[in-house]
Parts: sequence; C-alpha cells; structure tokens
Amino acid sequence: MLQYTEMAELNKHIKTDVVQKLSKLFLSGNLKFDLTISEITELSWSNQEKLLQSTVNSDVFKKYPLRVDFCRLFFKKLLKHLEPHQEVHDGIFEFLCSLMKHKSEESNFCYRHYIFDDEFNNIITMKETNNMVVNGTTGMKTWEAALMLSDWILCNKELFHKKRVLELGSGVGFTGITLGMLCTPESITMTDCHNDVLKLLVENISINFQNLVKSETSQITCFRGEELNIDVQTLDWNYIEKANVKEKPDVIIGADIVYDPSILLPLCNVIQTFFKNNNCLEVYIASVIRNEETFEQFLGYLGKIDVEVKKLFPVGCIYITWDQEMPTCLLQIKKNVS
Repeated sequence: MLQYTEMAELNKHIKTDVVQKLSKLFLSGNLKFDLTISEITELSWSNQEKLLQSTVNSDVFKKYPLRVDFCRLFFKKLLKHLEPHQEVHDGIFEFLCSLMKHKSEESNFCYRHYIFDDEFNNIITMKETNNMVVNGTTGMKTWEAALMLSDWILCNKELFHKKRVLELGSGVGFTGITLGMLCTPESITMTDCHNDVLKLLVENISINFQNLVKSETSQITCFRGEELNIDVQTLDWNYIEKANVKEKPDVIIGADIVYDPSILLPLCNVIQTFFKNNNCLEVYIASVIRNEETFEQFLGYLGKIDVEVKKLFPVGCIYITWDQEMPTCLLQIKKNVS
C-alpha cells in the first residue's frame, strides 16, 4: 500500500473530469470551486447535460435534496463561469427557475452526499444542518475534522480491519459511517451525549445501512448484519464510570472533540479508562485547531495519564475534499510502554 504522502503526490497528477469534479462538489454542498479555461471549454452542452443528470436530476438528489439556497448559489456561480464562453444548457435555467418557487424552507435540515469513486457507486448521505448550534449542541453538522479524519482512515484501512471501533462525539455520524461502509471493522460503537444528536445519528445510519437490521432498547440502538454490527448509545464523559459499552474497543476515534476547555479533563479520563481495559488500544483524534491554548492544554492533560502521543499531519485530500487551509492535527495515542 502507498504511504499517505505518496498517494497525495500521485493525486496531484490525476486529471479529474470536470463533470465529476462539479458533481462531487455540488452533492457534498461545497461552494469552493473555480474553473480553468480548459475546464470551461470541456463543459459543452452535452457535458452540461451529464452534470444535470448526475446532480439535480439524479435519484439521490430527488430523494434527499440539498438546501435550496445552496443550490441557487452553486448554479449561479457556475453560470458566471459558463456564460462568457459557452452556450448554457436550458436545464440549468429551468432548475434555477424552479428554485424561485421556494420562498422559504420549512426545515433547518437538509442533505449532503459524499462520493468516493468516479463511478458514483459509493455515496454517503448525511442529514444535517448548516447552523453552527442547534438546541444547544454543535453536533448536528459535519465538521471539517471529520472529513480530514475520514480521509486518513480510508488511506489506512488496515488499521481498522476486523477491529472493534469506538467513536467519541459521533455527532451526525460521518466518520463512523464512512468507516463502516468503506472499511472492514468487526463492529462500531458510535456515541454522543445529546439526545437530539443521537436521534439524527440513528437516522443517518438507517439511510446509509439499509441492509442492517435495526433494534432498540431504552439504552442502545443496534444495527446488525452478517459482517458488521453498529451500536449507538449515550456516553457522557463526565460519568464514564457509569458507561456500559459492551465491546472493549481495539481502536477509538474522535473528530473535532477538542474545542472546549471544560471537557478536556473528562475526555482524558475516558481515554485513560479504556486504556485500563486494553493496553493495546489505539486512539486517533482529529482536530481543527481554533484555539492553540486549548489544544496545548489537552496535550498537557494527556501527558499526565501515561500515554505516548504522536502528531500525524495529513498532507492532502486523497478520497475526500477538506479544507487544507485550516490548521489541523491528527493525534495518535497509545499506551506508554517505556
């Protein structure tokens, strides 16, 4: 298997079809794009038709639509690129006109679709919100660190093969769902502490794993299949002694969970508790560093619990597009054996 840096270098030299590029950006709700003159030239009438078919006329978009405001902004931006150089497909104007009928959106929620291959066979659909905070929680949207961690996981699938994985602060579930769909873990336990987040997490798992059999108790929601089991349950870091995680994890993952100084010590207590049950445990925590002092405080707490911490720095987007301009860090945490 290629090392991560080697794959990143190889990725630079792979020409991406402009229809695939725009389709992936649109379906994932990403407005950050520019087109070169050669790409605009490539967007002939027939290729604009292909773009429409793979986006707004696709079954996945019709069943799980994106936010109306985003759709409007995306195609208006596309028009600015096309109009000086290309005859614009009637379908683009028709789609924009259809959006004008939507004066307002009743729901705060919409969908995003993340595509992992050029054939569009592997699609992960996430129901989430664009709002930073909903009902007192930040866990109702996919954050950049989740994209970065998922990208790294897909480059290191062997670390998760037939392993029992626990995710801390799963939120809407993008990282855990990506791992379950595109890697080969034995099981995944996805956790959070906010009831609304857990409900949305269960909904997203149901959307993406329709072959798994769902069952519920007052404590846990289970999804069972021949090759994969997924559990969803509450895990409050402040009461880790009351946690009832059935499986002892081999690997713990977490994305964007190091942001609030008040939760750093409880988080370290959680990590320490699971190390007591498994000395061979590996922990991977991905962060967007918004506050350097908070991140350094977390590293200070880790230094007190007898673990070995290594900083990994993903160098580029391989399978998933994420914002590389943000300051990020991926920590590998293992039991100190010295």
